[in-house]
Amino acid sequence: MNIQETAKPLTTPVLLLIFNRPETTRKVLDAIRKVKPTKLYIAADGPRSHIKEDVRKCKEAREVVSQIDWDCTVTRLFRDENLGCGKGPSSAMTWFFDQEEEGIILEDDCLPSSSFFSFCAELLERYRHDTRIMEIGGTNFESKKNRGSDYSYFFSNMIYIWGWATWRRAWKLYDYEMGHYNEITRKQYLDGHFDFAYEVEHFNYIFEKMHTGDERTSRKTVWDYQWQFICKINSGLIIVPEKNLVTNLGFGADATNTKNPIGAGHDLKMEELDFPLKHPEFIMVNKKRDHRYFNEICSSRVYRMKSSIKQYIPKPVFESLKYFFKSAIRLLSSGRVERIVSPHTHMLRNQQ
Repeated sequence: MNIQETAKPLTTPVLLLIFNRPETTRKVLDAIRKVKPTKLYIAADGPRSHIKEDVRKCKEAREVVSQIDWDCTVTRLFRDENLGCGKGPSSAMTWFFDQEEEGIILEDDCLPSSSFFSFCAELLERYRHDTRIMEIGGTNFESKKNRGSDYSYFFSNMIYIWGWATWRRAWKLYDYEMGHYNEITRKQYLDGHFDFAYEVEHFNYIFEKMHTGDERTSRKTVWDYQWQFICKINSGLIIVPEKNLVTNLGFGADATNTKNPIGAGHDLKMEELDFPLKHPEFIMVNKKRDHRYFNEICSSRVYRMKSSIKQYIPKPVFESLKYFFKSAIRLLSSGRVERIVSPHTHMLRNQQ
């Protein structure tokens, strides 16, 4: 049986995060309207001072969510200042879980199927007191040929945040600035959480940027890598539906983190799950599916190759090679020629 629309209002609280996209906000709100949650929280980040159109677009998006036409308690957090794509969503989630024990989270570009809500609500209740489970995701990036499980969902070590749900007990562990990072890396605790060297390097590289917060790709524009870090250091499990329950509407030039219109997940089709749910017999990570997800979505082939080579080359030699290739790329890109001094290698180029 496919659930297209719930017969009674959804009692699980829902948090909707909006910004400056009235059209996608309207589509997501229409999907929420189908399940008529009795509690709806709406958090809106403020307009960016350097983007003239933001004032108008933010106002239009807020006007869209003023159109709540079902019996519902609405709680709003409309900010005047812009906190950005990192602090904005994460602080809104903290605000949400300060008031609720559990809930569903949707951003203004994440369009859910109707069964997404039923899926989250049932599993929030089922695993409410099971501290091994830290998240219920709504997205499945796998092609249909790679599926085939007898169950409605599986367990993963990877987060999925295009429509998801969690509990206060899990979110209270969240740390935007990753205060435990230095101790965790100094003692190499994370290394044992990965099966391959390229996974270790990939996440260590990203987590360091999230911790330092000094680049555009750091925590100033994201909040979810910090959540991945928290789930990792707490050995938290993530539930992934056997079918994809959310499609992302936010790919394109106006996006912050999904600018590539054909980026990973751009063509995900929204599906409906069959009910009653078939629960896995054992709570165990499906490592095969995790590895496939990492290799196909998280890490490029070139990056994996580089990380694999690094295992077999002495570090000074590897660092020299890395410096050489980075410098060569900069030279070819800029057309400039200069003397480059590496800690391990000296190279002389023609001078223009």
